[in-house]
Amino acid sequence: WIRDGALTSSALLKSGIVPEVREYIDWYTSFQYENGKVPCVVDGRGPDPVPENDSHGELIYLIREYFNFTHDTAFLRSKNPSVLNAVAYIEKLIAERSTDHYKNGNDSVRAQYGLVTESISHEGYSAKPMHSYWDNFFTMKGLKDAAEIQKILGEPEAYQRIAKIRDTFTENLYNSLQLAMKFKKIDYLPGCAELGDFDATSTTIALT
Repeated sequence: WIRDGALTSSALLKSGIVPEVREYIDWYTSFQYENGKVPCVVDGRGPDPVPENDSHGELIYLIREYFNFTHDTAFLRSKNPSVLNAVAYIEKLIAERSTDHYKNGNDSVRAQYGLVTESISHEGYSAKPMHSYWDNFFTMKGLKDAAEIQKILGEPEAYQRIAKIRDTFTENLYNSLQLAMKFKKIDYLPGCAELGDFDATSTTIALT
C-alpha cells in the first residue's frame, strides 16, 4: 500500500532508517501508470487499478519526506517526473469536478466542486465510492509538496503552475468542507462530502 508505505516510511526516516525508504520509493514508482495515476497497492499480480485517490498525493508526500531527511537533491530530481505525472493525474481528477454542474448545483452538489473524484479511499468507502476528505487532504498535501519540490530544484515555471493549482484546490476544499457541514447540519469535519460522517482518522490527517 502506498498509504501504509508512505506513513511507515516517515516513521522510519524519523528513526534514522533511510536506505529501505529509498528502495521502497524506487520500487513503487516503477508501478506508476503512464497517465500519472499512482496505484493504491501493488501485490503479486502487480499494481491494483482500483481507484483510491489518496494515493497520488501520498507518493508526492513520500518523495518530499525522503528529501527532508536526506537533502539528496540528485535523488529528488530523478523522481521529479513521477511527481509531475502525479500532479497531472490530480489535475485530471479535479477537472472532472470543476464543471458548471458542480459549480452551480445545490449545496450537496456544490460541496463536491473542485475536489478529486470519488473513490473507496482508505477502504473507508468500499461499499460505495465517496468524495472522501481523506483523499482531498492528501491531495492538498501532495500539491503543496510538489510545488516546494519545484522550488528546491530551481524550476520556477513548474513551481508557479503547480502553486496556482494548489491555491485554487485549497480554496475549493475549504469551501467544500463548509458547505458539507452546513448541508448536514454538523459541527465537525465530515469524512466525505456526501454523508456528514465522523472520521477521526481523516480529521487527524487534516491537522497533521
